[in-house]
Amino acid sequence: MTISNTAPVYEIFFSFQGEGLYTGLPQIYVRFAGCNIKCRYCDTSYSTTISKKANYYSQDKLIKIIYKIYKKNKKKFTFGRPFIIFTGGEPLIYADFLELLTQKLKKIGFNIYLETNGTLTQNLKKIINFCDIVSMDFKFVSECKKSFWKEHRSFLETAVSNAAVKVLVKCVVTKNTNIYEIKKSADTIRGISKEIPLILQPSIDKNIPEIQNLYRFYTKAKTIIPNVYLMVQMHKVYKIR
Repeated sequence: MTISNTAPVYEIFFSFQGEGLYTGLPQIYVRFAGCNIKCRYCDTSYSTTISKKANYYSQDKLIKIIYKIYKKNKKKFTFGRPFIIFTGGEPLIYADFLELLTQKLKKIGFNIYLETNGTLTQNLKKIINFCDIVSMDFKFVSECKKSFWKEHRSFLETAVSNAAVKVLVKCVVTKNTNIYEIKKSADTIRGISKEIPLILQPSIDKNIPEIQNLYRFYTKAKTIIPNVYLMVQMHKVYKIR
């Protein structure tokens, strides 16, 4: 939870986007502490809880740090407005904090990239008009021990309500993923907008899926929606954050 006008943050750093359609995009990452769900494949499991290592920042303090990092890496932002990515954990836990922060960042020339588990629709409504990209993850019962289809549908409906926002959906595919989960993902997208891209991301650790299953999953999704991609998470390949 937030304390006054602050929120807990584990990391603020420059890097390149490592997954999805914007792989390679230079960004400044703000990793919030705490998450409302737990997934076995989480690659930042330390961030799902709020420990003493988290620092509580006000909006103004966070902006000062972001701008300092931007100035240091300014030459890497070679096109358009620089992107700030909110990730976690789950950043939308702190929607009230983000509502003011996103407005301030937009005013001084930054774009906003939101990375989210897509379960907190009411919180998204507070900042959707200040987002430029919303990257939502489908969370499957096979890895997260709970079904979130209702929440995901509601979340996507809100995300696409602002036509200026680019929306994409990702899902991690493991050896436990089943064809029903892929079909349900594609069906959910088709019920809202078939133009939303779906990125299937095969795990590359001990939970790596069988190649024939990746083919089956990709083929099934493509029969339902047109924009399906099979893409490895490059930050894991190159072992960067």
